[in-house]
Amino acid sequence: MEEVEPEMLLVTCHTGGCPVAGVTYECEMYPNAEPPTWRAVCGQCRQTVTDIVPVA
Repeated sequence: MEEVEPEMLLVTCHTGGCPVAGVTYECEMYPNAEPPTWRAVCGQCRQTVTDIVPVA
């Protein structure tokens, strides 16, 4: 089985009331085998993060 390399992505939580809402973090993420390819959960409010974009 081939080892998958992580990718650097920008992740931003937009949950109202979250202490880090609007703050963008650069994260090393591994792709999922099934869609959605990228999944993240906010470390503060524990809500699903949908604003995930590649580092330019």
